[in-house]
Amino acid sequence: IQPAGRAIREIRRIAENLGLTPDNGVTVRLTGDVALSDEEIGLVKSQAAAAALGSLVLVSIVPAFGLRSFRMIAAVLATLLVGLALNLGFTTLAVGHLNMISAAFAVLFIGLGVELEIHFSMRYQELLAKGHSHATALYETAGDVGTSIFLTAVATAIGFFSFIPTHFVGVGELGLISGAGILIGFLCTVTLLPALLSLRPPPAPDGEPRSFAWTMQRLADLPVRYPSAVRWSALALALCTVFVLPKVRFDNNPLNVRDPSAESVQTFADLLAGSTTSPWTVNAIAPDAASAAALAERLRALDVVGSVVTLADFVPEEQQEKRGIIEDVAMFSAPAPGPDGQLLAPTAQQKIEALETLEVEIAHLLAEGEPGPLTPAAETLRGGLRRYRESLAALPDPSTSLEELQEELLGALPEQLRILSRALEAGAVTLENLPDALVDRMLAADGRVRVEIFPKGDLSDHASLAAFVDGVREVVPEIAGSASEIVESGRAVERALSQALLTALGAITVVLLLVWRRVLDTALVLAPLLLASAFTVQAAVFLQIPFNFADVIVLPLLIGIGVDAAIHMVHRARAMGEGAVNLLTTSTARAIAYGSLTNVASFGTMGLASHLGLATMGQLLTVGVILTLVCNLIVLPALIPGGQRSAAQVPRRRRRRATVAPPRRAGSG
Repeated sequence: IQPAGRAIREIRRIAENLGLTPDNGVTVRLTGDVALSDEEIGLVKSQAAAAALGSLVLVSIVPAFGLRSFRMIAAVLATLLVGLALNLGFTTLAVGHLNMISAAFAVLFIGLGVELEIHFSMRYQELLAKGHSHATALYETAGDVGTSIFLTAVATAIGFFSFIPTHFVGVGELGLISGAGILIGFLCTVTLLPALLSLRPPPAPDGEPRSFAWTMQRLADLPVRYPSAVRWSALALALCTVFVLPKVRFDNNPLNVRDPSAESVQTFADLLAGSTTSPWTVNAIAPDAASAAALAERLRALDVVGSVVTLADFVPEEQQEKRGIIEDVAMFSAPAPGPDGQLLAPTAQQKIEALETLEVEIAHLLAEGEPGPLTPAAETLRGGLRRYRESLAALPDPSTSLEELQEELLGALPEQLRILSRALEAGAVTLENLPDALVDRMLAADGRVRVEIFPKGDLSDHASLAAFVDGVREVVPEIAGSASEIVESGRAVERALSQALLTALGAITVVLLLVWRRVLDTALVLAPLLLASAFTVQAAVFLQIPFNFADVIVLPLLIGIGVDAAIHMVHRARAMGEGAVNLLTTSTARAIAYGSLTNVASFGTMGLASHLGLATMGQLLTVGVILTLVCNLIVLPALIPGGQRSAAQVPRRRRRRATVAPPRRAGSG
C-alpha cells in the first residue's frame, strides 16, 4: 500500500544516527512526489477507515428512532455488515486494490445500503401493526416495496457504473465497486434480512408510530395546499444557478486536496514560499542542440514564460574574464600548498607563534592608537593571550588545548575555507565536462535535447496555469511536465464527469421508461434530481467549497444516490391513486427521511477528515443529500398531479381521533 514507506523510514533512521534531531537543534523534513504520495496514502487509509467506523456507529443510531425495535435494528445492522463484507470481497477479486477515491466506498455502502433496509423494515413493521402475521407481512412487503427497491437499486447502480467508461481510473474503480455494492445490498435486503427477521419475529409495535404529518403538519401540507407557489419558487431558485455558474471554481492544485498539516505538504509550501522558481514547469524535446537553442529563443519571447533552460545554459558565458577574477581571489586567499600540492596543517609551535604575534600586534595598536571604546576589550584580550601562552608552557603537550581553542573560536571555518579553496580551483566549463547526472537529465542518447520551460508569475490559480500551458503549446504542441499534467488532468476529469453525468441520466431515463412506460412519471423522478444538483452547485459557491479532483464526482454521485427517493415517492403516489391523503403522511416519506438522515450521518463523517479531498467530498455530499431530501419531499409532491388531500381536507371525524392518538401511517412503497 505504501511502497516508499521503507525508504522513508531508512532516511529518518540515518538522520537520527547522525544526530540530526530536534534535541540537537536540527529538524529533518521530507517532501517531494514520493514523500507527498506516501503520506497521503497513509492518511487516506487511516481516515477512510475512521470515517467508515464513525458512519457505522451513527447509522446504527438513526434507525432506532424509526424502527424502535431492538430485534429489527439488530437484523438491519447484521444485514448491513454482511453486505459490507461481501462488497469488500468483491473489491478484492474484481479490482484488488483501493485508490484515493475508491477508499470511500465503505462510507457510501453504509449510507446507501441501510437505506434499502429501512424501506423494507418500515413497511414490514407497518403491516405488523395492522394485524398481519409475520409471514403475510413479509410476503406483502416483498410484493409492495420489493419492486421499488429493485428499481432504485438498479438505477443507483447505473449511476455508479456510469463512471466506468471514463478515463478517470480512480473514479471508474469507485463506480465499479459501489455499483456492485448497491446490488449486493439489494440482494442482502431481500434475502438475508427476511431470514434474520424470521429467526425470531419481532412483536407488533404497541400502537402505530407518530407520523411525519402529525409532528410537522404545516410542512407536510405545504406542497399540497400551495403547489403553484412551491413550483414557481423552485423554478426561480433553479434559474439562479445561471448567475452562480460563472463563480464555480475548480481547484486543480493537487496540494490543495491534501492535509495542510502534513509534514510533506508544509515542507513543500515552505520551500515554494522561499523559492524564486515554480515547481509547475513543462518540458519540450528538440532534435538537436541547434534546434533547442532556436526553440528556447522563441519560448522566451512569450509573455507567460519566465525562463527557458537547455543543456547549453549550464555552460557559463565570458568564462575567460570570470576565471581571471577567480585566480586573483585564489592568489590572495589560499595559503601556499606543501611539496605534495596539499595544504599543510599548522603545527602546535606555529599556532603558539601565531598567538604571540597576535599579542604583539594588539600591544602595538594600543601603544600607537588613541583610546577608544574598544580599548578595554583589546587590553583584556592581550592579557588573556599572555596568560594562555604561559599556561601552554606548563603543559607537556599543548596540542590538545590548542585544538580545543581552535574549535571554540573557528568552528566550521576551516572546512569552509577548504570548500572555498576547491571552488577557486575551477577550470573551464564545457559541454564535455558537465556532470554525467546533469547531461543524462538534459540530453538523450540519440542527441535529442530537453528544453525546460519555467512560468512567469504565480500559478496558484487555474486560469494562470492554463494560460501558461496553452501559451507554450502554441509554440510547441507536444509538451510534458507537472504544469501540463495538472491542466490536462483537470480537463480530463471535467470531461469524464460530464460524460458520467450524461450517461447516468440517460441510462436511468431509459430504465424508467422501459419499466414504467410513462414519460410523465420518468420526468417526475428526474426533476428533483436536476433541481438538487443545481442547488448543490449554488451551495458550493456560497459555502466557498471549490470543486477539486476528489469532490468533483459529487454531482454524478447525487444522481445515483437521490434517484431512489424519487422513485419511491412516484411509485407510492401511483399505488395510492388520485384523491389519496397527503403523500408526506405516508411511511414512504418517513422512510425517505430516515434514509436521508443515515446518508447525512454517513457522509458527514468524511466531512470531518483532515485530508481536504475527503473532507470536501463529505461536505458536498452531505449538503447535496439534504437538498435532495428537500426536493423530494417538498418540490416533488407539488409536481405530482392527482389531487392529494391535505390534512385540512381529511374528514372531521378522522381529525378528532388524531387529537387523542397520532394518525395512522399509510403503507410504505
